Amino acid sequence: WVLNQKVVVKSGFTLTIEKGTIIKGSAGQGSLASALVIERGAKILVEGTADQPIIFTFVSDNIQLGEKWGTNLSSTDNGLWGGLLVLGKAKGSFVGDVTEYNIEGIPASDQYGLYGGNDDTDNSGVLKYVSIRHGGAEIGEGNEINGLTLGCVGSGTTIQNVEVVANYDDGIEFFGGAVNVTNALVWAVGDDGLDIDQAYAGTITNAMVIQDGTTSQSGLEIDGREGTLERGFVIDKLTLKGNGSASKMAEYKSKAFGHTKNVYAFGWGITSTVKISDA
Repeated sequence: WVLNQKVVVKSGFTLTIEKGTIIKGSAGQGSLASALVIERGAKILVEGTADQPIIFTFVSDNIQLGEKWGTNLSSTDNGLWGGLLVLGKAKGSFVGDVTEYNIEGIPASDQYGLYGGNDDTDNSGVLKYVSIRHGGAEIGEGNEINGLTLGCVGSGTTIQNVEVVANYDDGIEFFGGAVNVTNALVWAVGDDGLDIDQAYAGTITNAMVIQDGTTSQSGLEIDGREGTLERGFVIDKLTLKGNGSASKMAEYKSKAFGHTKNVYAFGWGITSTVKISDA
């Protein structure tokens, strides 16, 4: 299947994708960037298997049905299409204590980009054995689409065995919400591996971030609340593999709040440290 620009699953509808499916995003930047958006109140049921994963990639990727990878794109091919955005009704900590916000990577004029609410148990569906590759298209200067964007996704959602490869921006970014993620791999992204914002309160278990090339920023970037709502995340069993450059293992920014434990880090340069910032 090919995504022609942005495909939006509207509230009240469920998109089911069969195991082994390959979904390719068309070329385009700005308003023409392709992406799959799961609106608040909609669901996505993506249940692949280890042998038959569901793969999101760029339209020129020569991967064929029944294959797990193509041969013509590498880890340096990024920003070629958008990504996958899942938006929910869970809580987030926003400026002014508003209950909803417009997600990064979608123009503010598009109402389907709204996320947030008061239901931390909200269910946006299932993502299992999913690979997202070569995305991160820009919609404006400094505004790119993450590989997997989770906007106030609730704990009723199941996310297991997911990977993001060669995304121009962040690998997986959590904007508020309470969804739990198990078994996540982020490799060769241009910005941060795992990024947490707006008082995300879920648990990330058994994750790995592999830095590649020279453009990657931080293995982790952790931001805290933007409003008065304060609550914490948990990251447990994390591996951070550096590329030997000066990119940071982790950066904890102003009001970051949560627990990071059982971390194994290697391959980092002498200046690749954990940074505590008041930004």
